[in-house]
Amino acid sequence: MKIRITETVIEYPGDDLTAWNSGDKKKLLEGHNPPQDVFNQPTYHFGEYFVLNYFKKAQWSGYRFYALGEWEPNNPKVLEGREKINEKFTFQKLQEFRKQRVLSGHAAGQGEPDLFLYMESGPTLFLEVKKGGDKVSPAQLTCLAQIKAILEADVGIVYLVNYGQQYKPKTYELNLETFEGCLLVSPEEKSNVSNVSV
Repeated sequence: MKIRITETVIEYPGDDLTAWNSGDKKKLLEGHNPPQDVFNQPTYHFGEYFVLNYFKKAQWSGYRFYALGEWEPNNPKVLEGREKINEKFTFQKLQEFRKQRVLSGHAAGQGEPDLFLYMESGPTLFLEVKKGGDKVSPAQLTCLAQIKAILEADVGIVYLVNYGQQYKPKTYELNLETFEGCLLVSPEEKSNVSNVSV
């Protein structure tokens, strides 16, 4: 079975990014308990916390730091998120998921989505967050396919743009049997590529 997911485009105010990069993170971190990494890497993690807050307005709770696998069992920054994962998914599903992660060569967490979101009423959602020139990697597509197929959680890709920026969302196809994924290219885009002279 194959599914398609199209990027969700979310606009952010440029002032929020400027404040974050200059060290003023209080607006986006309110209500969160980030690890020291967020402060040690001043220009990282803006997108993830902006999207966490965006979904919080729609009644989602969630984590930037969590672990789907059994890697780093004593890492304090993922403990709370890992506990919520264990609460939301059955032991059997998690074991099957972890087995497939090992078989695909990603047992140490490579490719796990940036965010794990949930609602107390039951729904769960894993999101990969991109901005600027960031691209979705094959490992990330594999993990999204494994999450959807085995954990039966919703998955998505968010692309962040500055207010007013033009951006055409990309569509990806995930194979829920082989756990592979690819970027879909429209016929128009294919013809543009073939008409480019070098």
